[in-house]
Amino acid sequence: MKKYILIIFALFSFSATNAQIEWTLSEDSVLTISGTGDMPNYTDVPDSGDIILLIDPKDTCSAPWYPQKDKIKKLVIEDGVTSIGRDAFSGCVGLTSITIPNSVTSIGFGAFRGCIGLTSVTIPNSVTSIGNGAFRGCIGLTSITIPNSMTSTGYGAFSDCIGLISVTIPNSVTSIGAGAFNGCTSLASITIPNSVTSIEGWAFEKCTSLTSITIPNSVTFIGYKAFNDCSNLTSITFEGSTPPELAIDALEYVKRTIPIYVPAKSIKAYRKALKDYFEESSIQALQR
Repeated sequence: MKKYILIIFALFSFSATNAQIEWTLSEDSVLTISGTGDMPNYTDVPDSGDIILLIDPKDTCSAPWYPQKDKIKKLVIEDGVTSIGRDAFSGCVGLTSITIPNSVTSIGFGAFRGCIGLTSVTIPNSVTSIGNGAFRGCIGLTSITIPNSMTSTGYGAFSDCIGLISVTIPNSVTSIGAGAFNGCTSLASITIPNSVTSIEGWAFEKCTSLTSITIPNSVTFIGYKAFNDCSNLTSITFEGSTPPELAIDALEYVKRTIPIYVPAKSIKAYRKALKDYFEESSIQALQR
């Protein structure tokens, strides 16, 4: 009888049900999320601005597995779950592997922030929304591929991912969100597709490993401090015949003497648009 009671207690401690979402944590540290529909949100954080980046969930997170988050090494979300809730797995520092099914269409605010054990993430093409700070501070993440179902990213979605080396942005993306890659100090390569029309504020601020950038002709707006303190840039190429609108400090603390390549017929227009950032002699004809 005593053995039976102990077994029931163990099962209750490592599994639970929340509406139609169930979870189990196995002895080998695999957290499995199953069921149908959306996961709930696990912190009561406002939905706007950079507040999501500032609030530490440790005192407010209601995820039932949160007290055992340090034990979690692998996450498997089964088919049928349609969204990943706010702060659902934030602070799971030992998490090294994530499986996200094609049934998931959105990843919530701060869902994986601070998961320092992650080195790569595959986001399925079903996902159309990545929330603010979703992968913020995942310092072990070295690469990320944004699916072609996305049109934009949330505020600071990949900010402070200091191990991130490369990013692939698909042609479906029209806006690179505010602070999207802010503080990604190892980011050496980024390809901005011709589909992007705006690069929002702080998007690549302090990306100190970037050495060159090509701004496609589709970009019409570069936001406040978008490339602020990208201090190791050695060249910038603008492909558009008309200079994009530049917000205040968009290119602050970039070396004034680096070559800036622009269409030959637009040199005068670019010299006027970029006069606050670069020497007139730096604006040169783009060689086709």
